[in-house]
Amino acid sequence: MKKQEILRKRRASVSNQLRQLLWGTQISALGFIINIILFGENLFESANALYFRLDLLVLACGVILTSLLLVILNRGQYRLAVTLFFLLWSVVMAFITWFGGGLYSPFILSYPIILLLAALFTDRISYIAVYFILCLAIVLIGFNHIYDWFPTPESSIIEGIPKIIGTLSLTTLSGYVCWTFGSVVRGSFKNLRLENRQVIESQEVIKKMAETDPLTNLLNRSGAESRYRTLLEKLNFSQECIVVYYIDLDNFKNINNLFDHYAGDQLLKTMGERLTTLLGDDDFACRFGGDEFVLVVRANHDFNCEGFAVILLKSLARSHSILGAEAEVTASVGIAVVHDMQSSFNYLFKKADIAMHKAKQSGKNSYHLYSENLHRDYMRNLNMVNSLKSAISGDLLDLYFQPKINLQNNEVKGVEALLRWNRGNSEGIGPEEFMPIVESTELIHTIGSWVINEACWCCKKWHDAGQLLTVAVNVSAIQLTRSNFYQTVVDALENSQLPAAYLELEITEHSLLQEAPLVTMQLELVKKLGVSLTIDDFGTGYSNMGYLTRLQIDVLKLDRSFVSPIAQSEEHRIIVTAVIRMAQVLGIKVVAEGVETEAERDILKCLDCDYGQGFLWSPAVPSEQVLRVIDSFQNKIN
Repeated sequence: MKKQEILRKRRASVSNQLRQLLWGTQISALGFIINIILFGENLFESANALYFRLDLLVLACGVILTSLLLVILNRGQYRLAVTLFFLLWSVVMAFITWFGGGLYSPFILSYPIILLLAALFTDRISYIAVYFILCLAIVLIGFNHIYDWFPTPESSIIEGIPKIIGTLSLTTLSGYVCWTFGSVVRGSFKNLRLENRQVIESQEVIKKMAETDPLTNLLNRSGAESRYRTLLEKLNFSQECIVVYYIDLDNFKNINNLFDHYAGDQLLKTMGERLTTLLGDDDFACRFGGDEFVLVVRANHDFNCEGFAVILLKSLARSHSILGAEAEVTASVGIAVVHDMQSSFNYLFKKADIAMHKAKQSGKNSYHLYSENLHRDYMRNLNMVNSLKSAISGDLLDLYFQPKINLQNNEVKGVEALLRWNRGNSEGIGPEEFMPIVESTELIHTIGSWVINEACWCCKKWHDAGQLLTVAVNVSAIQLTRSNFYQTVVDALENSQLPAAYLELEITEHSLLQEAPLVTMQLELVKKLGVSLTIDDFGTGYSNMGYLTRLQIDVLKLDRSFVSPIAQSEEHRIIVTAVIRMAQVLGIKVVAEGVETEAERDILKCLDCDYGQGFLWSPAVPSEQVLRVIDSFQNKIN
């Protein structure tokens, strides 16, 4: 619609210009007629049948026909009107030129003006016709001069004052036309400059929009890369460097879960504003997406990049008011330093990203500086992830099981399932090394589901063999954040036909610290199935006692760090005693893990600890050896 409106306005403008030209032509022709009447001689001639001077008659016909063209133009027939106009006045001016003295007539000066206007208003065919008529007139008038075929009537030749007036009138008309269309051309150039400026401004706006994060108004990744290249060219690397801070908010998903996405967006805006306050003249901040930000600082070589990281962390950790509630969100920061022109944008931010993940693994709310050793560790972890993917696809992972012993009667109560990667593991990477890597990637969901299913199948086989054991499976906090975790448990129980009462899920205290609604809901659902819940490594976290009763926890597992010193440390013995007594009051069983000596076992037994687990009885063994281990225990008891 906008384009059609512009075209309509342009047609109206051109029509208006042609109308002005028609009126100007008429006025000039009338002026010539008046000039002839007032200053001419022999207006009535017997030399022609009409008894009037021919030049006067031709001009009068031109005025009348021009009036008819105005009527045609007012009816909207622009193309017909403009074509007839130029053809008419080409013929008229050819005759007037002949009447006025041929090639010596001042009217011949109108020919270039007629051609100029025809070029502006008519199409190519009409223009060629006008050009042909005028050229033919010049040729005929020229030959007429040479051969005197049709001598110019003496009465039509104007001399003296009338000629001066006629020439001035023609010059005035030409000047009016030139000024009018000069104004049009100047206006067109002005509009063109204005449109060009608007295009440039629009391009700048589009570029800014393309390089700006719409939520925080910081640069996005594309804008950051452009600014980085500009900053790189300005730097004097003998005295300066670039320091990059890659920032990832800790547990940002909990804000969206506890409040809503609007609250999360407001928090991101606040973070962006806080980062902006830390910027120098040549520094810039950008949002890479989600809850990830980057701060790029131009610094001298004596710049304390770690000290600035501390300031950055303190600024981001200040409490936020979210929907009337005060909330604190910390961040993990990776630092990378550029000392030369060779560091590409992507490589630099990859370094900072690696350092950021190290900070997150170190406990969050901290920073880490990139180093070559860190890069080697990163590459080793990356290779480990790829190898684990191959192990999954090649079915090279195994479950081992460590027995749990009833400390009062030495009977095997159940087993704990432990993941092992023995086949296809040429480097001999142990679970203490590969499990943190698994939990930091999406592999945890694939492997976690496989472990639950495999553990249920093995337990059902033991039941079929006559041993009603329970099987405990460790569950990562990340698994509980997947909405399909509950269904995974249901499917594993149904597929294996294992009663839910014989499955235990071991959850670390860390999984329950945030008490996200989704985590709590899924634990309540699996509890309704009849599955037992165990708190693993109890005492190593922040021990919020509320969830013990709210989630109806069945078992507490004392961490090895409390069990191992129990024979030598009175303080540890007091802590273990307190935990056991609290559990007894709440009706919760207690398992001591990492038991390796008889002294530890005897003390735990005297303290009325329910179960023990550790190398004192058996290491973890493959599923096919579990029944033999149980038989050996039974033989010892007997």
